[in-house]
Parts: sequence; C-alpha cells; structure tokens
Amino acid sequence: MAIAPVDTIPALAATEDPEPKQPRLIPVDEATNLYVDPTPLPTPMGIPRLFVSSTHRRMGIASHLLTAAARNFVLGYPLDPGKGEVAFTQPTGAGKAVLEKWGKGGARIYEE
Repeated sequence: MAIAPVDTIPALAATEDPEPKQPRLIPVDEATNLYVDPTPLPTPMGIPRLFVSSTHRRMGIASHLLTAAARNFVLGYPLDPGKGEVAFTQPTGAGKAVLEKWGKGGARIYEE
C-alpha cells in the first residue's frame, strides 16, 4: 500500500496552514515595553496589588511576600511562578522589575 503525499489529498492540503499564526500581542504599557498574549490561561493565583513604601524598597520585602503567598495559597501545593501559576494585574515599571525577577520569566498578567 502506498501512502499519498499530503499535498495530493485535497481535503488535507486545504486545511494545512503553511505559516502558523502568531497571537497578536496587546500593549499593556509601552513605556515599560510590556505586552501580553490575549489568550486566556488557567492560573491558580492572582495578585491584584502589591505595595512596598518607597523607603523600604529594594530590601526584598515584595519577593518575600510573594514567596510566602505562593507557598501557602493552596495547602500542600506551593505554586511556581516560573510555570505560570501566578498572575499579576498591570504592573508599574517598578512592579514589572519585581514580576520579572521573582517570576523567573513565567509570571503572568491578567486583566481586571
């Protein structure tokens, strides 16, 4: 039995997309160069606000708070921001730095 190439089978050839479509990124904050993918994703924990007074910033307080929240949000199941299990609302420039450093590139942003 011979197998026909995909391009010779009309039904299959018509459904193939030669170029996979890239999701259109939406700008969240162009000043901080922050864009998001509009595809909804399941995420166990969302952080709506996180504030550390300016006199106490750069001491690791935000990171410690986030780590404690991720470890204790679901009993017996510590969440990993690197795997996209934590999402934030639109961050400020300083918040984006915390999100990127603490989230190890996997933290998500959600729309309120």
